[in-house]
Amino acid sequence: MASASIHDERRREWQELLASLPPGRVNSPRWFSATGPVRSLSATELFAELEEVLSIWQELRAAPLREFAGRFVTSAWTLKDLLAHLASWAGEFRREVEMAAGGQAFDYAIPYALSVIGPNQWNQVEVEKRAEKSLDEIFQEFETETTRLQDLVIELSEPALASESEFPLAPSGDPAALWRGNSAQIVLMKCVHDRYHMGRIRHWLSSLAAAEQGS
Repeated sequence: MASASIHDERRREWQELLASLPPGRVNSPRWFSATGPVRSLSATELFAELEEVLSIWQELRAAPLREFAGRFVTSAWTLKDLLAHLASWAGEFRREVEMAAGGQAFDYAIPYALSVIGPNQWNQVEVEKRAEKSLDEIFQEFETETTRLQDLVIELSEPALASESEFPLAPSGDPAALWRGNSAQIVLMKCVHDRYHMGRIRHWLSSLAAAEQGS
């Protein structure tokens, strides 16, 4: 666990960094389809990206979500399901960085687009695992896992963050064709993924509010 002083230092750096980062810096879906490592961001930059995600998450948590938790956001998932999806991936991304840092090989795969079995199947299994959890527990899981990933980022050296390895993501849909990249990219994938879904949730909530005002 990183010390409080290190966290304070990173947070101060984050405040300065947010003002300097170009808008949409890592919002491109190309992070999901990249075939190899690109220039890694520094630990401070990665910390900043995660801190911004946590800030948006806290804003969502302050919104009146409970009354809408059971409403469908997509054709298959309720708002609670979508939040559980975000929590499940928070843990998955943290685990992947942790295992890569420890030099551990992955004995599973998560097939992506063009696959009949995933990622929809993997996503659904993880959402169903959290069906009995309360909304507060889901929010806490996301925050805990994201903070743990921040701690990892702080503790890892720059070479470790940039070191190429094989991850369980299988973008082609072939479980044998695992994605090769680095831990910094995994952190960025998480941020892109989180911001995408949280942006959709915020838009959905705004649409509900506008509909209620117009009724």
